[in-house]
Amino acid sequence: MNQEQENKKDMIDAVVAYMDEHTAQYQGIAKIGEAKNELTTLKGGIEEAAEDQAGAQSTIGQTKLALKKTLATKLDILNDLVEVKALMDGDGELARQMGDSKSSLFRMPYDDFIRKGKTIIRVVTENQEALTTDYGMTQEQLADVQGGMDNLLAINGQPREYRIKSSVATQELETLFDQADELLNNRLANLMKIFVNRDPNFYNGYLKARVIVDY
Repeated sequence: MNQEQENKKDMIDAVVAYMDEHTAQYQGIAKIGEAKNELTTLKGGIEEAAEDQAGAQSTIGQTKLALKKTLATKLDILNDLVEVKALMDGDGELARQMGDSKSSLFRMPYDDFIRKGKTIIRVVTENQEALTTDYGMTQEQLADVQGGMDNLLAINGQPREYRIKSSVATQELETLFDQADELLNNRLANLMKIFVNRDPNFYNGYLKARVIVDY
């Protein structure tokens, strides 16, 4: 939810709480009870949609982090193989370039991590025959890391399944807030006028609950 929606949700919560605390004042007025019950249902729907939205948005970050951690370990293993081969070949510069540990890889910002991962994959591919024959690398290791990097690239660009889930929840929130606005502004506001003179304290308390606080 954005801040405007958060503020509006706080107001809805306040109205529902106020009406729950003062059921005796409108007991017997079926239309008000009906409107209040609908508002309570909308409140629950908003909370559920907000959880779905937050979950969809956080899933991207959680999945990226877990995949990055796994890839850092696997890239480090390939890194070590290239580093050892470079040392055996007397190529100190390549050995230095391949000297990153899994912890240093994992700490890299995503863009740097992806660039470094592509570099490692490229160097491993260039030396694939020797690494496989002489240093114990398997074809499956390289394919596994290549697949993991493809997945990270896809997640970094927000894959469609996450984007759709978040978008659906966002649209549902907008619809629910529109319905709450209609109920509060066009129905409950008019119904509560019954209490302007009949019970002004109750009416004024309701108006206070209706105030949207802009945080």
